Amino acid sequence: LREDTLMKIVFIRHGEPNQAEVDKRGFIGQGRDLAPLTELGIKQAEEVSLSPLLEGCQLIVSSPYTRALQTAAVISKNTGLHIKVEVDVHEFILDKTFQVKNEAENEVLHKEFQSCLGEYPEGEIRKWETITEVINRSKAVLDKYVDLGYEKIAVVTHGGVIRRYTGAGFSHCEAREVDYSKDFTCYGWN
Repeated sequence: LREDTLMKIVFIRHGEPNQAEVDKRGFIGQGRDLAPLTELGIKQAEEVSLSPLLEGCQLIVSSPYTRALQTAAVISKNTGLHIKVEVDVHEFILDKTFQVKNEAENEVLHKEFQSCLGEYPEGEIRKWETITEVINRSKAVLDKYVDLGYEKIAVVTHGGVIRRYTGAGFSHCEAREVDYSKDFTCYGWN
């Protein structure tokens, strides 16, 4: 396939998660990604499943995190599209040691990530994943679907991933279509 072969991607951010569920259980690190959707999050997923942008999609690609999978499941139920779970379209990792204990710790790391504009200062290594790392792992997944010949897919993922492909923030369960090719230039800090 040519590098400029186009595939349409409908990026969908997951619905609103219920962090209280993981907080009350004391989950840390990736255990925090087991948070299900709130009732509002389920409603948001139901609403986005009716989006005309999903017409013509051949598959739903989903992050493995519960909030994304639950959103993808609602969309799948209402559209009949199959779901393919792709580990590398997960949210950016704020703590690669997976020891974050609560949202307050997440906020501290997120502020550091922001103050560094998403990349490590020269000669330093931090706990969080860089924007470049997010782009490299997620782009490899999307390139695979171009190579497989898909013309249009839905990708249920997270704001930190979607921002790399749209240059903008997303509300929960917002959908936006992007023309993607293997030579797509992702957005860095924005």
